[in-house]
Amino acid sequence: MNKGPRTAALRSDAGIVEFTGVLPLILVTVLLVWEVFLLGMAATYTGHAANEGARVAAVGGDYNEVKEAAVKRIAGAWADEDNIDVHYPTGPICDAQKVVRIDEDCGYVRVTISPPLLFPGVLLPLKVSARTKIVYEGEG
Repeated sequence: MNKGPRTAALRSDAGIVEFTGVLPLILVTVLLVWEVFLLGMAATYTGHAANEGARVAAVGGDYNEVKEAAVKRIAGAWADEDNIDVHYPTGPICDAQKVVRIDEDCGYVRVTISPPLLFPGVLLPLKVSARTKIVYEGEG
């Protein structure tokens, strides 16, 4: 019943072959998990940036102050200003007397960024966006 050293060597080599076959699947899974993490971080940063922009708008900040506050809340690979879009419509397009507003984001701050694809500098073709309502502070 002793199968000998040759059979034992073949069995130990089978583990290496199986591992080599499964290694690409493991690597793809790790990369997908990493990309999901990057998307989650992008969603977190856009949410925080929109909240900060709405806070500044609520106390009377103009567009530049709102944008500056929102951009300060975004860090890391997402902080490239060319990659960040802050939308804060004001003026006649947001007149409260109009039945139909021209811009659906009137009364909101919307921040949009493109998340990185695995590494900084390479962006996904999709956008991650967050919108926060401005709650204007009353005087008194």
